Amino acid sequence: MVFASQAFLAFLAVVVGVYWLLGLRHERAGKAWLIAASLFFYGYWVPVYLLLLVASIIVNFAVVQGMLANADARRRAWLLTIGVALNVGLIAYFKYLAFLVESLNFFAAADLPVPDIVLPIGISFFTFQQIGLLVDTWKGRVAELKFWDHVFFIAFYPQLIAGPIVSQREMLPQLAVIRRWILEPRRLAVGVAIFSVGLFKKTMLIDPFAPHIDSLYSAAARGEAVGALDGWAAGVSYGFQVYFDFSAYSDMAIGLAFMFGIRLPLNFFSPYKSSSIRMFWRRWHVTLSRFLRDLLFIPLGGSRNGLPRTVAALLVTMGLGGLWHGAGWQFVVWGLLHGAFLAVNHLWIRLALPRMGPLVAAVRESPHLSRIAQAAGVLLTFGAVSFAWVFFRAPDFDTGLRFATAMLGLSGDFSAHPIAAGILPKLLPYLLIVWCLPNTMQIFARSGAILNIDDYIVSHEPARFGRWLSFQP
Repeated sequence: MVFASQAFLAFLAVVVGVYWLLGLRHERAGKAWLIAASLFFYGYWVPVYLLLLVASIIVNFAVVQGMLANADARRRAWLLTIGVALNVGLIAYFKYLAFLVESLNFFAAADLPVPDIVLPIGISFFTFQQIGLLVDTWKGRVAELKFWDHVFFIAFYPQLIAGPIVSQREMLPQLAVIRRWILEPRRLAVGVAIFSVGLFKKTMLIDPFAPHIDSLYSAAARGEAVGALDGWAAGVSYGFQVYFDFSAYSDMAIGLAFMFGIRLPLNFFSPYKSSSIRMFWRRWHVTLSRFLRDLLFIPLGGSRNGLPRTVAALLVTMGLGGLWHGAGWQFVVWGLLHGAFLAVNHLWIRLALPRMGPLVAAVRESPHLSRIAQAAGVLLTFGAVSFAWVFFRAPDFDTGLRFATAMLGLSGDFSAHPIAAGILPKLLPYLLIVWCLPNTMQIFARSGAILNIDDYIVSHEPARFGRWLSFQP
C-alpha cells in the first residue's frame, strides 16, 4: 500500500477517523488501534507475510527478555549471537538466497536451480531495527521492554516498510510518557502539512520524470550505444529520482507519525549540498548511515586502529551497505565505490591537508577563496555520487559498467542518445531545488515534529529566504 496511492489515502482516512472517535471515549485505546491498523497495513499486499512479521517480533522479544533476565555476560552474549543470527538468516533466505545461487552458478559453472522467493516488503528495515534493539539490550541500554511497546516500535506503519530506521532510544521513551492517545488539531495540521509536501515531491516533482529515466536505462540494457552525455544524464537524473522519491517517503513517514504524536528522526538533509563525501553520508539516509557506523564500522575498528584499518573498515562497511540495498553485484560495486570515495576523503584529511597548512589558512581567511573551495567540493562530491548511481540503478552489472565507462570518456563516444538529449534540459530545475532552496526538515524545523533536528544546522538557510519559507501553522 504505497503512500502515494488512493488506497492508502482511504486507509489513512479510516485510521485517523477511528483514532479520533476512540479518543473521545477511551484515551488509551488509540495505541491498540494503531497497532491493529499497522498490522493490517503490512498484510495488505501478501497477507501470509504478516505471520513472518509477527513471528519476528515475538522471537526478538523473547531474546530481549532473556537478556534482561540474565546477568551472566557469557549467556547474554550467546543470546545476542543467536538473535542476530536469526535476523540475518531471515534476510539471507528471503533476500539473498537466489543471488547466492546465481553467483555460484556463474563462478563455479554450476547448474543449481534458482529459487523463486517473493521478498517480504520492508524486511530489511524492520530486521535492522530488531538487531539494533538486541545490541542496545546487550549493552545495557534497555532496562525494560513491554510486549505491546515492542510491537508498536517495530510495526508502526509510517516507518515499517521503508524507514526511517528508528532506534529504541528514539521510540520507547516516547511510548513510556504518552498517556492520552487522542487526536490533537495542531499535531494533525502539522502532520498533514509535512505529509503533503512529501506527497507533492513524489507525485508532482519526480514521478512524471521517472519514465524518461527508465527509458534511458532500458535503451542501454538493450545494447544501444552509450555516450558520455548519456552516462552523465543517467547518473544525475537517477540521483534526483532516488533523492526526491526516498526523501519524499521519509517526509510522509514523519508527517504521518506526528499526526498521532510520535516523532520520527530526520533521514535526509540536503545531501547534494555536501562539500565532501563524508558530509554526504551524514545527510543521506541518516538513520542507515548511523546504523552502519555503530554496528559495522566501529566494531570493525574504524577510526580507532590506524589508517589502514579505517580504510578496510570503510570498504567492508560500504560494500555490505550496498548489498543491503539489493541482491546484485551492481549494488556491491556501488557500495565499494562509496567506500573508496570515503577512504580517499580520509587519506586526504590525514595525509594531504596537514602538508598544505599555508594554503589551507589562506583559503579560510579569504571569503572569496572559501566560497570557491566550497563550490568545488560540492561539484566534486555531486559528480562522484552521480557516477556511482549508474551502478545502483542499472538492471545488471554490465549495463552499469557501460554507463561508467562512457562517463569516464573511455567509450570514445561523446554524442547524446535522443532520450538523454531530452533529459539534460530538464535537470536544471532539480539542480536549483537541491542547491538553492531549504529542505523539508529546515522548513518544518520549528514545528516540533522531527527528532534530532537540533543536530543539524537549520536556522540560517530558511532565514536567508525569508520567514515565508519557515512553516507557520
